[in-house]
Amino acid sequence: MRGPIRTWKLYKGSKTGLAGLGIVLTFFVLAVFAPIISPYDPDFRAPAEDVFYANSVELTLTEQYNWSAPMGLTADTREEGLIGLMLYSQDVGKALIFPIGTGVQEIEIQDPTTYTLPEGFDYVEYVHFPRVVGETSYFLVRDGQTVYEYADNLIDLNVEWDLGFEPKYTSNLWNGYTLALRNSRLALVMADEHNVWLYDKVPRDTLGFFPEPRTFTDTLEITDETIIGNPLVVDGDFENGSVIIIPTSSDLRAYRIDVEKSPLTGVVQNIQLGAQMWRKNYTLNGNEFTPIDSKRMITFPYARGASDAFGKTVIILATTDDDLIAYQRETGEPLWSGPLIMPGISDFQIADLYPSPAGVIVTGKAESRGFIAGVDADTGSVRYNRTMFSLTEGYINSPPQYVSGLGTFIYSSDRGIIYLSDGLLGINATFAAPSGGALTPVSFLGNIYIQSSVTGNYFAVVTSENTMFVSTLSGVNKAPLPPGKYPSGNRYLLGTDYEGHDILAWLIYGTRSELMVGITAAFVAVVIGTVVGLVAGFYPGMIDSLLMRATDVMLSLPGLVILLLFAAVFGPSLVNIMIIIAILSWAGIARVIRSVTLSLKERAFVDAAIIAGASESRLIFRHIAPNVLPYTFLYMTFTISGAIVTEAILAFLGFGDVNNVTWGMMLQYLQISGQSLIAWWWLLPPGICITLLSMSFYLIGRAFDEVVNPRLRKR
Repeated sequence: MRGPIRTWKLYKGSKTGLAGLGIVLTFFVLAVFAPIISPYDPDFRAPAEDVFYANSVELTLTEQYNWSAPMGLTADTREEGLIGLMLYSQDVGKALIFPIGTGVQEIEIQDPTTYTLPEGFDYVEYVHFPRVVGETSYFLVRDGQTVYEYADNLIDLNVEWDLGFEPKYTSNLWNGYTLALRNSRLALVMADEHNVWLYDKVPRDTLGFFPEPRTFTDTLEITDETIIGNPLVVDGDFENGSVIIIPTSSDLRAYRIDVEKSPLTGVVQNIQLGAQMWRKNYTLNGNEFTPIDSKRMITFPYARGASDAFGKTVIILATTDDDLIAYQRETGEPLWSGPLIMPGISDFQIADLYPSPAGVIVTGKAESRGFIAGVDADTGSVRYNRTMFSLTEGYINSPPQYVSGLGTFIYSSDRGIIYLSDGLLGINATFAAPSGGALTPVSFLGNIYIQSSVTGNYFAVVTSENTMFVSTLSGVNKAPLPPGKYPSGNRYLLGTDYEGHDILAWLIYGTRSELMVGITAAFVAVVIGTVVGLVAGFYPGMIDSLLMRATDVMLSLPGLVILLLFAAVFGPSLVNIMIIIAILSWAGIARVIRSVTLSLKERAFVDAAIIAGASESRLIFRHIAPNVLPYTFLYMTFTISGAIVTEAILAFLGFGDVNNVTWGMMLQYLQISGQSLIAWWWLLPPGICITLLSMSFYLIGRAFDEVVNPRLRKR
């Protein structure tokens, strides 16, 4: 005990050492008690009312069920001048339709009308046909093996079909009617493992021969293989060839949709499933692949050109190896294939494909985060010099929907976060739904009202607090927020970043990552350096030469370049960062320990141990090693400072771990946001903390240097 007590007495004589120790202990307290000290969790996002100033409304739902995502209704003829918003619960067979009106200043959600649907139904779709005179809307509801078509009042039953099987897969609902394309129509396919059912509705002809839409149905049985995913309806406006693409257990196959028209008027007389057009095994260039098997992938595969009937010539599917493969629609010939490549993201999994004016929208998982990327349908590469992608907190749980009037994409994640992105998928605004995280995926409602020449694009969610939130998309994003108190009642002592994270919370939780990186990397480095130095100093000759030449090689390597290459190849995770910092930091320590060992092994106590019969390993680790530990601890403190600064540099350059909160990542997000010269409350705290923590370990090291080297002590 006399050694540690004497060391502490010598150490506390250094005022700078005590200051450094006090700062380090303060950061340790922050790291250990972060959940208690921090005002918010690290995943906290400022709610919409704080960061996104828009025309919005909240409505508490009187009944708490497992509600669906809100559904915008283009027309609601029951209330003249009002447009509807629909919620439904499959568990209890209940639907609510809210008439929505608006003034210039606010949205008005009126009391809903309740409707009863088949209990336990598993599918509902709203369909709208514009017409030359008036409009037609109705609902499709599926309950087990039965499909119902209700009128737009959700009461009158137009017709029902007994499918003869219970669907497992559902295609995209293609609704392509316009006044310019008189032959366009709506098409829907449902399937189980071997049966396919086609629902095809043609709207009123523009010439007025048929006042009401007409529906055609047909079935197809596939007995040789098993259907493994959602079919895809690719409509070619009849003349260009309409097909259904079906993924089976062994191949991808296309069946024609045959359309019979009157030779005199061109009016559609019948629509039915036709012959198989082509089938392609899951092989490419002689190599087998496995397509993604997903029941919820409504666009599997994907046909580009959602708004251009004559442009849907490319079919794209994703594989379990995260490759994309494109086929020609009419012949099934492969057009291109290759992996999805996004800079800085090496470990990811494709989840969904969606059509978009931005190309093919690909979403998926990147470790604990999600991603969204825009892919060129002609080449399969991420568009615009591989910059058209973004990472999200949590996995994207709603189709990225494009708002043409604003040039904006809207989508949400499973953490209850709503994202607004620009046309290049750069995130413009990020916020949480009020009154709790989003329970349902966010829904884009389109122009849900037209009144007094006031129109707008809106979105809606139902939150975990049983609250429905509706807001316009044309709001103003106020993030990053400066320090202060905001409309939600929240106070942000150090403000927020551009995604609504509380700076103080990230600062406190970031302490954990910084201490872990610094201490772990330094500990591994000093262990390696100490062992190498001890062995090299104790065994002169060949062993010493080999170890020192290896040390010289490590000292000559360009550290920052190696760090960047390692992070790029193996992924920017904290573990990888700690490993490479440790590998690059041990060499200098090894040289110092070797010099100390050369001096110590000439001391009298070593000679006494040799005479007493001590083995070489006992001499090294029992007699010499304890005497080099002060030097080991000294250089460990210096290495911790270097590791903390190195992690911050890597993160700032874009090679940080996006899955962890670190001070370096805070600065990197600041740099990406372009707010470096504006958001001082975001810039200064992480910079000051990096400086303080690294400086404190340096001060501790200097104080220990005085303990180890008596000549440095003040007289």
